[in-house]
Amino acid sequence: MTIDIVNYSKIKPQIENFSKERYIDPSYMEKEWEDVWKKSWLLAGLESDLEKPGDFFVFDMGREQILVTKMENSQNQGFFNVCQHRGNRLVNEERGHAANFRCAYHAWTYNINGDLAVVPYKERFLNGVPGDDRAMKKVHTRCWNGFVFVSLAENPLAFEEFLGPLNEILSPYNFSEMTLVEDQTALLDCNWKAVIDNFSELYHVDFLHPQHKRMVDCCNDTVRLFEHGHTGVEVPGGTVSPRFPIPETPTDIQTVQLESVGLNPADFKGKVLEIREALQKQKRKIGPERGMNYSKLADHQLSDVWQYNIFPNVVLSFTPEHCWVLRPRPNPTDPSKCEFDKMSLVRFADKDAASDEGAILSPGRREGNQDAFLAEDYVRPIRDVFSYQSVINGNKTMTDTIDQDVELLSAVQQGMTSDGFDTVFLNEDEMRIQHFHNYINQAMG
Repeated sequence: MTIDIVNYSKIKPQIENFSKERYIDPSYMEKEWEDVWKKSWLLAGLESDLEKPGDFFVFDMGREQILVTKMENSQNQGFFNVCQHRGNRLVNEERGHAANFRCAYHAWTYNINGDLAVVPYKERFLNGVPGDDRAMKKVHTRCWNGFVFVSLAENPLAFEEFLGPLNEILSPYNFSEMTLVEDQTALLDCNWKAVIDNFSELYHVDFLHPQHKRMVDCCNDTVRLFEHGHTGVEVPGGTVSPRFPIPETPTDIQTVQLESVGLNPADFKGKVLEIREALQKQKRKIGPERGMNYSKLADHQLSDVWQYNIFPNVVLSFTPEHCWVLRPRPNPTDPSKCEFDKMSLVRFADKDAASDEGAILSPGRREGNQDAFLAEDYVRPIRDVFSYQSVINGNKTMTDTIDQDVELLSAVQQGMTSDGFDTVFLNEDEMRIQHFHNYINQAMG
């Protein structure tokens, strides 16, 4: 593992034990709400859900709901989802299109800019109704690379400063050009930070994910630590783990990767470690004719799997052809529970640019449309909400890898409550966990 420290001068990376109380203590959860959630930039949703003025979605975040809509000027704006008359929740739908927002209680009505437009029997308010004061309350809103971020803080850190180098590093992947093919939320019996911890280390991969040794090299990964709590890991793909015997012929996963770009797996007998570079060269060669533009990406990015965590609770796991947006959200009152979102995005080939009907598919992709081009009858998938017991029972899946990741977290949460466990004990392979908690500590004072 290589560790690259980027703009990280305020808190030096060091391994320190920290108490289990941050996972189980309700009073810690209360302070966390005030010091972390109410002051951070939070990924609220996808810009693709806001195509035209009046489109909206509701972002559930702990005890708050944020209504994000495209206003008349085509700017996206977040508001607290609450009527300014008596505090009723204003919008109950998860997403949709509205000409205005009308409270179901007393019919106070707001236009899509958040202005108070209609107050029934307005003359009955003896002191009048000051429209400006009773407009919907805004939250800071910024859009970046296809995502909508909001902040509940009165004066948040400038968004550009918050992202820092991540903007330059991640923008070439153009997540905004990817299409949502699956939208899932699993109800988990663990603290939200246990989810982030899990997706912040590769120490567990050899033991929990046996399939990974057939497609990635977690020994030669690059870990990046950024100011403001962000982290990244870049893992060589299209290869095998050197911790295990190198196979004579391509693995099943490598075979799929080679065939998807028109290469013959039989040509790589005895040359399995050459597959990664061969995939890079072949994608570079045939990308344009298949409508896949890789011009902004370096060769290693064409084969490798990257995962970047945006503080506090966003995990982006991606290749040039797909992105998983993983987002645990805290339960409003119980530190032992959270909601875990997985939004699966796919880059479909550009039909106008393609001269070949073939497609470069994300290796091993299971969900969504497998065709090269976006189906003409594409409809945004409905969010599927389920308990994690449904995954254990085999009724739902979030892909094999994520199912394996999340399966143990309820046991981790239960163990945290034991009198036989006091502090988390990390090693160097878990430096991203330490970095994340360093910034939790800083935010919490």
